[in-house]
Amino acid sequence: MYYKIDLSNYEPREVSAYQVVTNYNDISSEQIQVISKELSEFKDSFGKDWQEWNLKDLRSRLKDNWTFYLVKGGWAFIDWNRKYPMLCQKYVFPNHRGTGLNLDLIWIRCNEIKQQGYNYAMMFIDDWNTPAKSVLKENIFTKMD
Repeated sequence: MYYKIDLSNYEPREVSAYQVVTNYNDISSEQIQVISKELSEFKDSFGKDWQEWNLKDLRSRLKDNWTFYLVKGGWAFIDWNRKYPMLCQKYVFPNHRGTGLNLDLIWIRCNEIKQQGYNYAMMFIDDWNTPAKSVLKENIFTKMD
């Protein structure tokens, strides 16, 4: 389900430390190894290998006006190529789940979008993804048709 995010009255939130990446070469070799390891070990809810993206896609996306947000224990993207910036592919490492990092990765990107002068954004949350849907209690999310 797609959700519109109304940031017109949004106040930036305090979040975990993070790195904003717009150029693949700004990611250290150690960070690349951590990302590669996590991508190779990750299985979806059905036990299938991760299919959403890989390091080649990361390089391509960064060249195509996406931003990558890297935190200890996870990452997320913004795709700036749409009418409303799109919060994409948030991932929290299994050993960091339940720590609030899921929400931090949303607020990191909402803070950035607001700082860039946008009042609206959008995101997609699968109906089965209960942890991701916890953010919907905030009054800034509206289902899109």
